[in-house]
Order: sequence, then C-alpha cells, then structure tokens
Amino acid sequence: MSVTIAIPTYNRNDIFRTNLEKLLPQVTDECKIIIFDNCSDIPVKDTIKDLLKDYSNIDINIVTNRHNVGMTANILKCFENCSDPWLWILGDDDEVTDDAVERILSDIDRHKEMHFITYAWDEDSFNNRSQEVTTTGIDEFIETFETFGAVLFLSTSVYNMKKVIGSMSYAHFFQSSYAPHLVMLFMSLGDRGKCIYSDNQIVKNKADDTPNHLKWDQIFIYQLTLLLRLPLKPKTVDKLKKRFEQLTRVWSIYHFIYSLTFMNHEEGAINKPTILYDEIVRGFFHLDRRLSTRATIWIGYFIVKYPFLFKRILSFTYKLIKGRDYESETNLRI
Repeated sequence: MSVTIAIPTYNRNDIFRTNLEKLLPQVTDECKIIIFDNCSDIPVKDTIKDLLKDYSNIDINIVTNRHNVGMTANILKCFENCSDPWLWILGDDDEVTDDAVERILSDIDRHKEMHFITYAWDEDSFNNRSQEVTTTGIDEFIETFETFGAVLFLSTSVYNMKKVIGSMSYAHFFQSSYAPHLVMLFMSLGDRGKCIYSDNQIVKNKADDTPNHLKWDQIFIYQLTLLLRLPLKPKTVDKLKKRFEQLTRVWSIYHFIYSLTFMNHEEGAINKPTILYDEIVRGFFHLDRRLSTRATIWIGYFIVKYPFLFKRILSFTYKLIKGRDYESETNLRI
C-alpha cells in the first residue's frame, strides 16, 4: 500500500455515503480506506453495508469509537492508525474530483521526499497558483500560503508519515488548537522540510451544502492562536502572528457576536456567552488593532451580555423590512 485514505465522520451518514460512492470507483490496490465513526447515532457501518459488499475487493476498515471523542481526537486517530507511507484525511462532507486518487498517487510518486502536499480548493488558491510551488522550511511555508484556510482544510492535504509522525506528541498536547494536523506539520518542517503547493484540485468544498445542524462548531476556531505557543523560533512565531493578524480580517468579529447572541443558554449557566466572548477577544481579536474593530468589540460585550435587547431590535427591524419574523441560524452545539 502507498496511501491510507482516512475518513473521520460523525452523524453525516447520508452525505458521507454519497461522497464515498464517488470515491470507491477510483480506489486502486495501492490504497486502503479507514473510516473513523465517532459514535454516530446510527452506526456508519449500517449505512454503507451494501457498499462494503459491492466493493469487497477494496481494503476498507471501519473503526467505531465507543464514545464521541471530539473532532480533533478523531483526526489524530487517523494519524495513529496509518501504517502506510502517505496519509490523506478526507472530510466526510467533501466531494472528491473525478481524478483525485490518480492525482495523489502520481504526485507522491514524484515527490517522495516531501513532508506535505496541499492542493488548491478555493478562489485564492486557484488565482495565486499558476504553477506548482515548492517551499523549504517552516518560515517559507508560512509565508507562502494564501490564507489559513488553504492549509487548515484537511481534505486538500496529503502527509508523508515518515516525515511528520515524530511530532505526534505535540499534536496531542495542542489538540485544543483545532489544528493538530498543522501542529504535526509545523513541528516537523524545521529549516529544511519541503512542501508542495499544488495548482491541481482533489476535492470540492461542499460545506455550504451541509445542513446547519451538522456543521462543526466554527466558533472555537479562535483557538488556532494556540499555535503561537509552539516551541518554534521567535522569528517563525512572528511570521505566524502576522498571518493570524490577516485572519482577523477574514473571520469578522461580527460573526462571533451574532453567534453568541443567538446561542442556547444551558440551564443554570451564568453569562456563559459573555465568558466565551471574552475568551475569543483576548485569544484572537486582540491581534486586530484597527479602531473600528476595537469599537465593535466593546459594543459586542453589551450585545452578548443583553441578547434579548438586540434580538428584539433585530426582529423588529427585519419584520419591518421583510414583512416576516426573523429566524436565526447558528451551528452552535456547545
């Protein structure tokens, strides 16, 4: 085997099945598939048992967690259970392109000594990658990616296990960063580790098509700044910090204020949204020094603390303009 295709999944059985049906015809004898079912309400094995029978020639294994261990722990299981030279972690709600497996097998054959290959998937990466780019060392890697999303998105990345697995302990320690896969990569690159930015595509991001209640809790993405605590060289941390400063302008504070205002309060909780909002500001948005952001942050404290007032104003304004009641949509499952 050359590649393990690891698929962590939870409660997206129908979406997962649809995407697996597109993947299976591409799989060759150089690949095997491991599915990590994070204790879904309906076991994944029951949803795809006919596919397992139809594709019995493919090495497919299902690991069912006895308990829901959380998203990042399930991601780390993908690394822990990979015995092949290369690992592709494929999101259960991401659709593969028609030549995805063929493309990966061709690239890893050409780039045996690379730590990591990341593929284009969004507008920024397509516009900026007119050709394949090789980076050397962690500093050059951090300077090259278009946006954090370009390397944070799991399904577009293939890892050389021999190169990155030695950093597994760091990935576990920084699991709460929501990016243990990047921790492994960052800690393994050093000054000489090489990565490829490919101008090709292997998956289509279908996140917008995923029902809201099945999306992961993006509100905790602010914890990415824990990566600044990695034991890296000061100049590398500075470069990483600058990339986070850019990220604060992509992930607007308005989204976090809105989400926390409409989140469900747990019975007996005291100002939980306010506490979480303060964590988000101190952990992430303190990097954005613009006066407009500073002002919005302070207004946000008031809105999050007194959500009923904001909801009434918003509902009244919406009904006045649209002629119907406002219904909020958030993906918070705290």
